[in-house]
Amino acid sequence: CAPLCFFRLRAEQAGAGPCAAALRVCACAQARARFAFPKMLRVGAGGVQRVPISAGTRAAGAPPGAPPTPSAGGGAGVLSFRSVMAEKTQDSSLAGDEVTLRPTAKAYPTGKASAKAPARTAATPGVKFEEESEFQADDDWEEPQAAPKAKAKAKGTVALVNRAKAPPTPGPKGGKAAPPRAAVAKAKAPAAEESDDWVKQFEAKWAQVMGDASDSLNDGGEAEVDGGAEDAAWEEPPAKRPRPGLPQQSKAGGPRSPTKPPPKAGAAVAAQKRPAPSSTPSAPGDAMDVIAALNEERPEWAPRCTVEAARPGQPQRLTILMAEASLGDTGLAHWCSWFDRRLSAERPAGQGPAGGRIRYKASSIDFSENQISVTGVKALCNLLEKHSVRCEVLRLSGNIIGNEGMRCIAKYLTCSSQAMATELHLSRNTKMTGEGVKWLLGCLAMHPAYPVWSSETQRYVPLWIRAENQRVKGEAGYSVLEDACKGLSCSVCLGETNGDIKCNPRVCVNVGCCDELKHNCVAHLCSWEAPEDAAPLPNPAAHARPIFAHAGRGAPRAPPSGVDAPTRDEPRLIYEDDDLAVVLKPSGWSCLPQPKGVNSAWAKMNPLMRRRQVGELMAQEAAPPLQAWLLLHFGSDPNCDAARDQASDRGIAHRLDVEASGPLLVGKTLRGFEHARKQIAAGLLKDYLALVHGSFPAERGECHAPIDTSPYLETKRVRVDGAGQAATTVWEAIAEYESPDRRERYTLVHCRMVTLRTHQLRAHMQHLGHPLVGDTLYGDGEVPAFCPRLFMHKYRIGFFNLQGQACLEACSLQTVPDLWKALGRLRKVGGMAMMGAAPPAYDAGALGLAAGQQLGRMPACRQHAAPLAL
Repeated sequence: CAPLCFFRLRAEQAGAGPCAAALRVCACAQARARFAFPKMLRVGAGGVQRVPISAGTRAAGAPPGAPPTPSAGGGAGVLSFRSVMAEKTQDSSLAGDEVTLRPTAKAYPTGKASAKAPARTAATPGVKFEEESEFQADDDWEEPQAAPKAKAKAKGTVALVNRAKAPPTPGPKGGKAAPPRAAVAKAKAPAAEESDDWVKQFEAKWAQVMGDASDSLNDGGEAEVDGGAEDAAWEEPPAKRPRPGLPQQSKAGGPRSPTKPPPKAGAAVAAQKRPAPSSTPSAPGDAMDVIAALNEERPEWAPRCTVEAARPGQPQRLTILMAEASLGDTGLAHWCSWFDRRLSAERPAGQGPAGGRIRYKASSIDFSENQISVTGVKALCNLLEKHSVRCEVLRLSGNIIGNEGMRCIAKYLTCSSQAMATELHLSRNTKMTGEGVKWLLGCLAMHPAYPVWSSETQRYVPLWIRAENQRVKGEAGYSVLEDACKGLSCSVCLGETNGDIKCNPRVCVNVGCCDELKHNCVAHLCSWEAPEDAAPLPNPAAHARPIFAHAGRGAPRAPPSGVDAPTRDEPRLIYEDDDLAVVLKPSGWSCLPQPKGVNSAWAKMNPLMRRRQVGELMAQEAAPPLQAWLLLHFGSDPNCDAARDQASDRGIAHRLDVEASGPLLVGKTLRGFEHARKQIAAGLLKDYLALVHGSFPAERGECHAPIDTSPYLETKRVRVDGAGQAATTVWEAIAEYESPDRRERYTLVHCRMVTLRTHQLRAHMQHLGHPLVGDTLYGDGEVPAFCPRLFMHKYRIGFFNLQGQACLEACSLQTVPDLWKALGRLRKVGGMAMMGAAPPAYDAGALGLAAGQQLGRMPACRQHAAPLAL
């Protein structure tokens, strides 16, 4: 609106009509209204400045009011500040009371009607004005981001242009028509000249129009100009937000906050017509200023990374196209810091979607063909996880991502109960090996979000992965897939064809994937071919089957001789190498640090005496320390120095509750103990199984309630508090059970721990209103008769050993006989475990039902219910 205000002020001083009438002196006002006039004035830190523009020259012999002729420089017809003033002072037609505007060079014949030139009284006989161009030019200034124009007419002696056509005014005798009513200025206006006083008045009125009439800058200094009675003729427009980059100063020279003037006539109507901003921050002006400043800070990134306006009930759309941007780890860290501020500016202050998280969705996140390694990938994944950014395609091809980078990518893909991506491109990453692919498959296996449910095909679709690399090509890559599918109890599709239909990112034509039931085929691996003599990969099976699989290496051992009725089971090894071991801890063993009662001399006993001491630990009433068993088992080996070192807590790197059971990572050597601690800091893969009270309204969901661990030392429990540490638990309902005697419902849930806080699972389930069965600390204190202890079992653990191999060890429910028997005492009534998962058979007993008889099936609508996020 800057040219608009300029011509209004100019017309008032010259005694002419307002801006729309002044625009008619231009040969093509409609075309130049938005391109030529904005270049004449510029607003900067020093105030309003005039930019000289070539305005052309008047032809020789032409009357003083004739329009200028086109110049050679291409600025034909453009009116500068000085050219308008020169025409006014030299115009002989300026009478004392009125100003007659000259017609444009483009005229129409007299008496002929034209669609482009409606009938209107002209200043010269036989000439008709292009009224449509005038009104069209006026409309062109109504940009979406511009301030709305005031509707009220100016008071006093200045008449603003009305959109209604002015009726013809009969002219005096002599043939000349009177000028239009809009072109008549106030009576007896003195001729204005371009003097210093006029410039000061002009700048003062300009500042008043822009909402800051009290301050006016002139030649870098501060001067107050009294506008007199003429200032009352101007209506102040509605208050405008402060412009980016313009410092707000007070009369004393210090900064001041922008103030809003009292509402004027028509301000409410103009405010209703103002377009809504692209986001809904608490302070729209401040957020828009921050976004504009960020775009100016990185002009090379801003066009590649855009955020669209939010829509009700939908995530905001993103566009991130940073391929071939010459980004290394340092450059990507700077980009993450910049884009983090960009996304934070979109978040409403103190409010947002459920859980205080604002979600975004991008069709593609492309960082291909850069020089990104593990440091850059970690920063990128942390940013995407922080703002819960989902994407359809994640492209990271052509970088130097290794296996540790794959750990970060897998953590991002599995941080939510919804799939964070449906396609993943990792080709031409030279440091990636088959162990990284195995880790990725292990993280996707048994996750609640994978395979991805497609509402379009009503099927579960595996994640589409492109990972062409020399290290995972041919037989080497296929052997990795065989080991992964065998050890992880999952399946992989290499791309099949069924008639004319081929596997694609939206459809899998594998026979095992063509059912609405959830399967364990977690990935499409494109361009991976099986050797001619290779055995086929296992077919897809039920998603929940590994939970109820056979015990395998975790099967209970016979107690030592002389122990008839042990109180607890003995720990057993499920994984072991030269430096590390994974020990399955049964319920009833303590992991508290630096326990008492562990004798270092036990390491020097003979094998028979060590087994007898283990039997005594299994039979005692108090919970024995797990460190004692580690010393008895590994202490006699001269290479296992960590088991004999009390300072390293006999090699225990992390802990479990006394009532809980599951695998633990321990170090046999001091070198292995330090590596285990590093793996915990980098992030272990931890899956839990728990039986909770009640039924969930959805099949899967997530909880983001912060956990405060400060009261743990005094009360031995934690609490959910907004000031606590961030915690995330992703859960999935596996089966629903019913107590035959009390008719109470229970749900077996599988939980993926995104973060590792003290008592996180127990506190989150209690926060959701579904405390764990047998939990006397967070529940109601009652232990049901069918379950003798807390029903919480760590099902799986994953890490990288010192050789860089991905190790993922699982312990099914059959490795803990007390929990397996507890499920057998309940009647299964729903859930995905109803079909093909082989859960424990129910002993019908007094109900008269055959063991294992199927009592019902969960409705299909519950099978694919939307995830629940809390």
